[in-house]
Amino acid sequence: MNTGDPHPCSAQQTEDLNFFEERFKDNFSELKPRARKWKVLFLVAALFVIATAWLWLSSSEFLTSPVLDTLYSNPLFLASLLFFTGCLLCGTHHRMRAPSILAARSREILRDYNMSVDNTGRLILKPSKRLPSTNSY
Repeated sequence: MNTGDPHPCSAQQTEDLNFFEERFKDNFSELKPRARKWKVLFLVAALFVIATAWLWLSSSEFLTSPVLDTLYSNPLFLASLLFFTGCLLCGTHHRMRAPSILAARSREILRDYNMSVDNTGRLILKPSKRLPSTNSY
């Protein structure tokens, strides 16, 4: 019996898709607060480097002394630079982009199944692609 729906789904398939979408939403909702914390840490570290660099470059001894001597006389800039470098080496720049990385990778995989996902974890069903007909009359 044809109900006019080109893609009839059983109740089990609908339930499975809903469960799949809920899992995606849970994963995205768990990643967003963590990503926000990493963004704040990265922003604070970057602003601290900028502020201490300004103080280091605007000091009077910067123009008269060798660069390494001025670095040793400004330990705050050196510490902030080391902290910022440590953040980068620990992958903070990847952790703050984790939700968008997960969405992009999920879209790539779901493309084979005519599905996609948005940045909040909602599942998007796309119409199936039909092969062109080879019948010629």
